[in-house]
Parts: sequence; structure tokens; C-alpha cells
Amino acid sequence: MRKLKQYRNVALALGFAVAASSCSKDDNGGNDRPNEPIIEGGQAYVLGVGVEAGTDYINYIVHTKDLLNGKISLLNNGILQEGYREYLNINNYFYSIGGLGVNNVDAYYINNESRLTAKTGLAFSYGADDYLSVNNDKTLLGAKLVVDDKFDGNMEFFEVDADGYSVNKTVKIPAKEVYKDAENKHGWRHTGLAVSGNRAYQTVFPYANGVSPNLDTNYVAVYSYPEFELETVIKDTRTGPAGAPVNISGIFTAENGDVYTVYHGGYGFDPKGNYKEGGILRIKAGRAEFDQGYHFTTEDKPNGGKFIKATYIGNNKLLAQKYTAEQNGQWDQTNLTFVIVDLEAETITPVKDAPIYQYSEPAFVDGDKAYLPAKVGASLHIYQIDIPTATATKGIEIEASYVKGIGKLHKQ
Repeated sequence: MRKLKQYRNVALALGFAVAASSCSKDDNGGNDRPNEPIIEGGQAYVLGVGVEAGTDYINYIVHTKDLLNGKISLLNNGILQEGYREYLNINNYFYSIGGLGVNNVDAYYINNESRLTAKTGLAFSYGADDYLSVNNDKTLLGAKLVVDDKFDGNMEFFEVDADGYSVNKTVKIPAKEVYKDAENKHGWRHTGLAVSGNRAYQTVFPYANGVSPNLDTNYVAVYSYPEFELETVIKDTRTGPAGAPVNISGIFTAENGDVYTVYHGGYGFDPKGNYKEGGILRIKAGRAEFDQGYHFTTEDKPNGGKFIKATYIGNNKLLAQKYTAEQNGQWDQTNLTFVIVDLEAETITPVKDAPIYQYSEPAFVDGDKAYLPAKVGASLHIYQIDIPTATATKGIEIEASYVKGIGKLHKQ
């Protein structure tokens, strides 16, 4: 999985400057497109999956009615994707976002003839550092740091109308207004983005020639939202930087507007580094400063440890994936298990019947259930996590190398 992470790093480094193609169209399916699958019952889970073929990665979109029972095979099945893909389920669309030189962005949905089809024609001319659903799932918010070797360039934010399948606006901010080394010897990288009320919060870390010159401070750039005017960059030395390179899993917004940053304590960086203890900090709703009364250390708590990735699952809780053994390498994704993190009570609860597994991707939350892939040995399965009882159930088997995204669609 280190190779996959490196591929993702290259893909996302291509940028996310936006170019909406003039040939944008809506493929409506029907008798003239008989190969588009019919979705019985008008709803289905959709998954972006892939197989490793030598040095190539071949990606497909598949669907299923049930994530708990059965098996998904790619033999004579699935919708072939062009090149590298990332996925985002937003509103009633499953966005398939290209990278590694592929700039197609296709929006899959179930049309009025119950066929799984796609709006096509939108193109992002680079890649993405980040993208998330905002505005009550009406807007895809993207972020891309576009700089040269001297760290000259811009931080770009853009908004896509999720239903309208079009770019609303792009805002560019000089990168050196966000962070500039005193001697101009290095720049910075993006690790996460969250929106709370009329502010956006971006986690960043210093960066130079493939290494990070400073890993003992948590940096968060604060912008007005939706204008994206830079207000300030706040710092806290109680933890290192939130998130990690190409691991967009370090900042979350709770229902009350509080923003939490998660310092993983090593993943994505050299594991032999002298890191501070993994921990979580808070920015209270409406504020542009860290809450000095909140510091949730994660390694010294019962059932605690270093988190590699997390997903916000509601009610001040994260579903986190933590190491059960010493981290082995910068991109190590082995010896993992599931835990539920209560941000308010500052407790960590093991998930019953959770496997010890390898391979980490974000979870998809559907009501009081969360779904995410995990590989045990050579077998790749989707696991269902019942959030109220913190219990895992082994679900459907995927005959593929990886699962990059999960979503759920209903007939429109």
C-alpha cells in the first residue's frame, strides 16, 4: 500500500485548478446505452474499486444492494474508469475524480430509468489536495496548493455545484501569505480542510525538499467563508502538525461548530523521528484560536494509540484506525484496528469483533452504521461498524486490490 500512497501523492500533486469543459453533457442512459447497469429497487451502494496489474492500477465502479452478504467480482462486471480515481459521495451523486494526468470528473447517479449512469464533460486541469462536501451537500469544496520549486504560487479554493455539475467560483491566495519561512528556504503543504460557520480552517505543515523542517507545531490557517480571505494562521506547540501528507484525515467539524485537529504522531513522516505524543486539539465554534483548556492525548489513554486515519461519525465521535504494533515505515498501513473516539468525554472505545488488518481508507457513514474496507491476509472485505454498540461485522468480499470510495445513491 505504500506504492498506492505514492501514486496518490503524485496524482494530488498535479493540482486542482478547475477547467469546466464546454462539451459537458448529461448521459441519460436508456435504450441507446444498454450497457449501463439497471439498479433494481432504485437504490444501491456504489464503490470505487481497483486492481493492481503489475505497475498499473485499473479502476472500476461497481454497485451492490447489500454490503454485508455476498461477493463482488470484477469479472464481466463494473464500469471501467479512465486512469487513477478518487471518489466523493455528495448529495445523490458519486463523484469519480481523475488524477495522474487524467482530468475527467464524472458524476454517477441513478437516472429515471433506474440505470447507473454519469454526467460527463467536467474537467479539473490538475488534481486535488482536498475536497469535501459543504453547504448541506450542495457544494463540492476543493483545495489545491499550486506552487513551484521556490514555493511561489497560490493556494486555490474552488466550489462546484454538486447537482448542477459546474464550477461556481475559484479563489486564489498567494501561498506566502499563508506561510513563509524566515529565510525563504522552504514552503508548506496542505493536510486538511474544515468549514464551521463563517470560517474555513486549513491544516498545514512546513515542507522542504521532501522533508519537513518543523514537526513540533500545529499550524492552522483561518479564512473567512465563503469569501476565503485569509484572517490569520494560528499555532500550538502542544502537538505536531495535524493530518499528514496525502492523508486528509486531520481536521473535523462537530455539529455544534467546534473544530478538532488530530495529530497522528508519525504516519506520513519518518517513523524514526522524535515526535510528540499523538493528540487532539480543539478550536471552539466561531473562534480563531486553539482552546487552551483542551488537549486530548491519545497514546496514554486506555485502548489508545497512534491513529493513522479517522472519520467523523457524528455526536462528537470519530471512527479511528489505530496501530496495534510499532509503526514500520513512513506509509505503514499494517497491524490496524478500529476504535471509536469520544471527543467530548476524551475516551477511546475498542470496536468489538474488529479484525487486525492492513490497508486504510476513510469510512462511509450511513445513519448509525459506518462502512470501510479492511484486508486480512489476502482477503479484502467491507466491514460494517454499528456505531451505538461499537461492534464490527464482516461484510461483503471484494475481489479486488483496494476500495477507494463507498457511497449510496437513490433513483432521481
